[in-house]
Amino acid sequence: MATATIPPIEGVPAAILEMVRRLRAGGLPVSTSEALDAVAAVSAIDFDARPDVRTALKATLVKDTSHEVLFERSFEAVFPRVRRDRGGEASGSGSAKEAGDEQLMDDLVRAMRDGDLSQIDELLDEAVQRYAGTDKHTSTAGHHTQRALRRMNVPSLYRRYLEQGDSDSAYDRAIDAAEATAMLESMKVRMEDLVSGQLRDTGRDASQSLEDPEDRPLLLAGADELAAMRQAMRPLARRLATRLGNRRRRGTAGLDMRRTIRASMGTGGVPVQPVLRRKRPTKPDLIVLCDVSGSTAEFAPFTLTLLHAVHQEFRRVRSFVFVDGIVEITDILASSPGVLDPRQLLGRRGLVVRDGRSDYRHVLATFLDTWGDSVTAKTTMIIAGDTRSHRRESAVAELAELQHRARRLYWLNPEPRHEWDTLDSCATEYGNHCTDFFEVSTIRQLIGAVTQIV
Repeated sequence: MATATIPPIEGVPAAILEMVRRLRAGGLPVSTSEALDAVAAVSAIDFDARPDVRTALKATLVKDTSHEVLFERSFEAVFPRVRRDRGGEASGSGSAKEAGDEQLMDDLVRAMRDGDLSQIDELLDEAVQRYAGTDKHTSTAGHHTQRALRRMNVPSLYRRYLEQGDSDSAYDRAIDAAEATAMLESMKVRMEDLVSGQLRDTGRDASQSLEDPEDRPLLLAGADELAAMRQAMRPLARRLATRLGNRRRRGTAGLDMRRTIRASMGTGGVPVQPVLRRKRPTKPDLIVLCDVSGSTAEFAPFTLTLLHAVHQEFRRVRSFVFVDGIVEITDILASSPGVLDPRQLLGRRGLVVRDGRSDYRHVLATFLDTWGDSVTAKTTMIIAGDTRSHRRESAVAELAELQHRARRLYWLNPEPRHEWDTLDSCATEYGNHCTDFFEVSTIRQLIGAVTQIV
């Protein structure tokens, strides 16, 4: 289990100042009086008691739950853990490693039953270090988290949690089961936050990882970064809509020869003032399909918000979200004042009909059967998703049919380009049936793609 260590800087005030510097760099407004309160709080407790230091700093410096990920990342950098060997190091024997894994899982379940949040965090951090493979930085936070959860064997953790209980009645056992489910769901969310923080900090100084919200990878963003990105998104969308509207109004389509000759009659037949033909743009229909499974659930609301902001460039806009089922959400989007919360989308009936993993073939086939008549030669279609098939049959035939029916078909992929065509990704295969295929791993790339499409 992790134990406390003195930070590698001199004195309590220096450690607090380093924390404050990192928090301010990440956008958390820490005042001078709050920094002094933090110094006073930490000075009143045992500086070697790491959980107590963490609690004191969080109570005095954090004012909003959206900043918790930034706080945790900064705290880990200023107050690093010293890890005790459980026999699970790579250099140990197979039996020692298995024993260390078993001990870690037993300790985690015990901490969950005791409600010891500080110890749960330390044990989850150790599990991430051991199982997630974040040192390779080869994929998104969601993929690294799923890798860790598979190694931890979540069904086994659920069973261990129930076995450690001493409930006799059916009612008590049902309460235990509900508590186990809630605790494991909370564990998954916390692990993804830990993975996101480690991926952002791998090999980089903290000041370098706090880039402009427009350039932060959407699939790696923690809760604090997503909040900053949502705040930045709405004004960006309005500016883009204004810019596109101005471009449409002042657009021209070349010389109007008939009107130019008629105007030249007043100047002796000399065309002193050429007359330009006014551009009469046609407004296509727009249909948007967004994958909201797994880590792409955080990406979809940004895409939908941006496209809804430029809806005046289209005659009609219809929006759909899907996992392994598909539902229309045009009504939700029209009434939303800002960037949607993913939970508003995931709660729709019919979105999950099988195992909760994206199934492009089934979804596109369902769309063609149910709404296929709405796709015509006047329709622009946009599909947003990571193209990962989960070892299912690909949707090439359905995609080819949509390309045949639609005016244009675009794909927005939130994964970085270097991850395309790895493992179960069908990026190139699907891209061959699209008018264009965009990497949109950041807000800046997303805005650039939408500008090109519109």
